[in-house]
Amino acid sequence: MKFSCAKDVILEAVTTTSKAASSKSTIAALEGVLMELDNNVLSITGYNLEIGIRTEITVENGENGSTVINARMLSDIIRRMPSGTLNFDISENNMATIVNGASELSVMCMRADEYPPVPQANVEQGFTMPQKTLKSMITQTKYACAVTDTKPALTGCLFEIAENVLNVVAVDGIRIALRREPMTYEDTKFIVPARTLDELVHLLSDDNDKNVTVSIEKNQISFEIGSYTMISRLINGEFMEYKKHFQCEESVFAEVKCREIIEVLDRTMLFINEKNKSPVRCEFNGDSLTVSCSTSLGKINDKINIKYNGEPITIGFNAKFLLDAFKASDSDSVKLILTGSAVSPVIIAPMEGKEFTFLLLPMRLK
Repeated sequence: MKFSCAKDVILEAVTTTSKAASSKSTIAALEGVLMELDNNVLSITGYNLEIGIRTEITVENGENGSTVINARMLSDIIRRMPSGTLNFDISENNMATIVNGASELSVMCMRADEYPPVPQANVEQGFTMPQKTLKSMITQTKYACAVTDTKPALTGCLFEIAENVLNVVAVDGIRIALRREPMTYEDTKFIVPARTLDELVHLLSDDNDKNVTVSIEKNQISFEIGSYTMISRLINGEFMEYKKHFQCEESVFAEVKCREIIEVLDRTMLFINEKNKSPVRCEFNGDSLTVSCSTSLGKINDKINIKYNGEPITIGFNAKFLLDAFKASDSDSVKLILTGSAVSPVIIAPMEGKEFTFLLLPMRLK
């Protein structure tokens, strides 16, 4: 197997697909990327039995063949080679030699038949949407995914299409994040692992003119993003019935400027860590919100102006969880809806419309 390729082209392809390779596995081949050359088209695949990323690039002077090279080692070698055209020569004794001018490096490789079969995408069963929209839906919800696997279904985001609306939902038992967008497609729902979404966000563009094709087949999902294809297993299990938790009156609410509350909460986080945990105290009174917190590291007392139409009330929150919700709001101002007492859930929503809805359970104050 031989070919030539510009350094920057193959470096991008290897770096991106390597994100799906195993960092440590009992199957050595899974720590590598699969490279298959056919008629000057080089296919590069990273796969860890859960997530796969594949791309194709055009090369020159090709001699067909296939091999597997350790992903970390290959990325490091290519990155350290001089700029320009790299010449690859994979010999029959499983040695890959990479040459550019006077620089020559060799690395051991593995046979392609040692690489586990990678599931193939079925682009005929799915829907297409703007990459920027999907990216924002993920980033505005993924923060609320559960991090423990006591309820595996909650370690991912629920994608639910019903009545031509796509809902993306994350729940961890303390908070709920919901994002909505119009979507013309048949009713369906599936749960995508949070780790898959972490890698997917890096592939998605902020360009309004670029689309992604999402295909669902049995327990598998694939994303066609430009020259890249990402494949992942779906999570089986029943997701929490989340809609009932948003059924509340909106009569008592505060209008809060996101930038101001984020700056206050950022300052509050200076005094909170794993060893020094304390709820942040939020006092709603008239047209002001007073935020305070005290730990062994120090204390803070801060105040911002708000618009509030209810009686004075003091509520405790997990500062990080509250900060996560405001950072995900993507609005200048939001509506903080109080659903009852100081121990009842609060809801964060846009001032107009229902594009996103975040719910957070308060913490009891001493």
